[in-house]
Amino acid sequence: MSERGLRAAEFVSDVTRLPQVAALLFFVVGLAVGGLAGLGWAALCVGLTSGLSLLYLLWLVRSGRVGDPKRISRAERVGPLRVVAGLYVFAFAFVTLLGGPDELRAMLLSFAGATVLLAALTPFTNPSLHVAGMAGTAVCAGWVFGAGWMLLAALAVAPVWWARKTLRRHTTPELLLGLLVGGGATALAFRIVVGAGP
Repeated sequence: MSERGLRAAEFVSDVTRLPQVAALLFFVVGLAVGGLAGLGWAALCVGLTSGLSLLYLLWLVRSGRVGDPKRISRAERVGPLRVVAGLYVFAFAFVTLLGGPDELRAMLLSFAGATVLLAALTPFTNPSLHVAGMAGTAVCAGWVFGAGWMLLAALAVAPVWWARKTLRRHTTPELLLGLLVGGGATALAFRIVVGAGP
């Protein structure tokens, strides 16, 4: 792979990290389902999840528990995934108690479910969080905006798959596992919380 190709893969990988993708998705969905009030709900969801996750990652790096935040090893990943899953479970319960929009609650539940599964699988394999996040985004887009948007968002999985494979961060089975976990957890969460699908 050329230096230019590797830089492109790094760029795709950097911009599709789960906290960033999740934050953007929360705001888009919040605005779509609740207008300005929905943006407030989205800000709460992002603060409780991506915001606290990034602060936790910063603490892990500064304390030496994680070496490189861009390349967290499997051995370093399980504990943080459990903490992040806990943040999503807490956020889901909190936003539910406050009466938040169903679609945002479904997103919180989907991230919680996917993260629990990823944490459980990580000691045995290295499922792709990047691909899981993009697959979940596609399913969420379908539930909120319709099947056409789901297909459009699903196209974004391909460059992420390519980038993670090019950088040799994952094998094909690990990428496929991320796809199934992210898409499956999101579909199940939306079915439970929102009801009928796209």
